[in-house]
Amino acid sequence: MCMIGEMRTTFKDALKTTDPLPLPKVTTPSEILAALELIPELAEVDMLRSYGKLILNERLFEALMELPMHMRKA
Repeated sequence: MCMIGEMRTTFKDALKTTDPLPLPKVTTPSEILAALELIPELAEVDMLRSYGKLILNERLFEALMELPMHMRKA
C-alpha cells in the first residue's frame, strides 16, 4: 500500500509542475528531400512517394537514415 501512496504523490507532483515540455525533434522537409537525393538511382516517382511518407512520420525517416546507403532503395 505504501508504494501506491508514493505513486499518487509523484503523479500529483508531476501535474503541479509548470516546466515546459521539451519539443520533439522535427526534421525539416528540405532535410528529408536532401537525404532522398543522396540515394543512388532513385527514380523521381519513388522519391516523391517516399517523400510523401517520410514527411508524415519522423520515425520512418530515422529508420531510413540508419540503413546503409546500399540498402536505401525504394
